[in-house]
Amino acid sequence: MERTFDAVIIGGGPAGAACGITLLKQNAEPCIIDKAVFPRHKTCAGLVTAKTYALIRELLDKEPPEELFCNRSSEVRLYHRTQLLTDAPLDRPVRLVSRSHFDNALINAYRAAGGTLREGEGDITIDYDQKRVTLSNGDILYYRSLVFADGALSLSRRFTGIKNTDLAFGIEAYIPHRLMPIDSVNLYFGYLDSGYVWAFPHGDTVCVGAADRFQKGEGYREILSAFLKERGIEPEETRYIGAFLPYGKAANQQGLPQDVLLIGDAAGLTDPISGEGLYMAMASGIHAAKAATQPQPKEAYLNSIAPLLRTVRDGVKAQRTFYAPLFHRVFLNRVKGNRRVVTFFFENMVHEYRYGYHDLQRLYRDYKQSK
Repeated sequence: MERTFDAVIIGGGPAGAACGITLLKQNAEPCIIDKAVFPRHKTCAGLVTAKTYALIRELLDKEPPEELFCNRSSEVRLYHRTQLLTDAPLDRPVRLVSRSHFDNALINAYRAAGGTLREGEGDITIDYDQKRVTLSNGDILYYRSLVFADGALSLSRRFTGIKNTDLAFGIEAYIPHRLMPIDSVNLYFGYLDSGYVWAFPHGDTVCVGAADRFQKGEGYREILSAFLKERGIEPEETRYIGAFLPYGKAANQQGLPQDVLLIGDAAGLTDPISGEGLYMAMASGIHAAKAATQPQPKEAYLNSIAPLLRTVRDGVKAQRTFYAPLFHRVFLNRVKGNRRVVTFFFENMVHEYRYGYHDLQRLYRDYKQSK
């Protein structure tokens, strides 16, 4: 079989699905290729901020159904290891998703809108000169634009020659809620040099995980096991799932062909401070879809995601300062017992990007003036 599409998208996660749905709204014909068969699991804490919720609503053209989410929380708690620093109320709740359920819902919305999906395609070849993707069964798909949305270890590295972005490693486990009765968004510092441990409610379980800049030989499983053991949970009975994640460096797409775009984790688009990836994944997918049908897709796309790229670039600098030992101690002391500063930061830099990471001094000044 041979067929031509306006865009072939490699990867059907939130970035790829957002790209595909947006293309369909433009009366374009996309095809999404994924190596897995949906539903499938993805390592992710599943935090949905207000800005991400707005993107979901934009994609679905309606208020997202509540069954899309496994929990919501109106409180964030910060810890230094076992010591509670602050329990800050949120003006707007955060929602949480199970990625297997969430990704499946988005890809089903794409299919319901008429999108073509090829699942279980783990072995493909790409001919850039011919603008051709060959599937494992010999089917040939021609494209006008090619979009890589297949994660931090993207096939784009092999096909485009782009070096890997800086990587983090994330590991997570699911603990029965009865053993760990947590109903707030909990972050724990002091276990990792430049990352954190999280515990988020996920229905009748709690998603517990750790993410940090990848260091070969680092015992991530042992770190998370020690965290659980401190809380009376037997780690030997726990199943761990790990994955590589982007860590603070966006891929340089300037040298790519004009019709090849990288989005989401494949583009290295993750917030370097919060670790949030869903927003940038979906936002970059939407921007890529709007650029894919233009005469110069890559130029249009890179111009449209310039604010995301700046957030990553400036966030890296802020991250280095944040995890520097002296500054980090000052931060932990400053937030101890200070609910308002945590709430203010969450509302203005996590729920929304009302400030840039280059402008944190203004954010803090505005916080002081709001007291």
